Parts: sequence; structure tokens; C-alpha cells
Amino acid sequence: MQAIQKVNDIMVRKVITAKPATTLTEIARLMRKNRIGSVIIIKNRKPAGILTESDFIKLVARGTDMKNAVAEDFMNRNVVTCEASITVIDALMVMRSERIRHLPVVKNGNLVGVISIRDLIAATQFSSFYVI
Repeated sequence: MQAIQKVNDIMVRKVITAKPATTLTEIARLMRKNRIGSVIIIKNRKPAGILTESDFIKLVARGTDMKNAVAEDFMNRNVVTCEASITVIDALMVMRSERIRHLPVVKNGNLVGVISIRDLIAATQFSSFYVI
């Protein structure tokens, strides 16, 4: 029988982050260059916000000036995080209940990684656990 994986086992440790004063244009470039769906906004190594692809779709639809707008003004400040020690299944349940696709991973409040729904699906694809 295979042991249940922990978030620590599958999280991406090279997290793409930005500071609150970073322009939305620069954050969009980071996302495109790194082929990622979110950027964590940090202050003192702690997640202070997040910007996702979905956020950018809404900002573009509103006609937001990306060159002059900064992350701090548009980031989601209610960042849901998880500890690296929880199971992959527990992380999936958090993402499902919060309706999010990107989950920053913290240790003592400091950002240490990130997982996405893709990471979790890949980790659980051979499991008998399915998300409905």
C-alpha cells in the first residue's frame, strides 16, 4: 500500500513572486515567461496577496491600465495557504472548498512553495479519490 503523499513531496519550490509595487504588466510577463497561472505577492517572505490568470481576465475586461497599475491595488489579499506537512488530499479539499486553483505553501508563515490544481491532479491520478 502506498503512503499518502504530503504537499511537501509535490510542491514547486521555485515560486515566482513579486513585490506589491510591481506593475501588472511585469507580473503578466512573469506569468507568460514562466508558463504559470499565478504570482504570489510577498512582503517579508510572507504571502501578502496573489494575482491569477482569472484576475487578469477581469482586469483586461475592465480596461485596466496595466502599465501604471501595481499589484498592491489589485491583488487578492485573502490568500489561502497551507502547511507543507498536510496531505495532498487535504490540500485538494482546501482548494475545492475555497474554489481556488493555486495554493501557496508556508512554513511558520513564510512562503516555501506553491501547488496548483494540476500538481494535485497529477499526484492523485492513480488514487481512488476523485473530485466531483
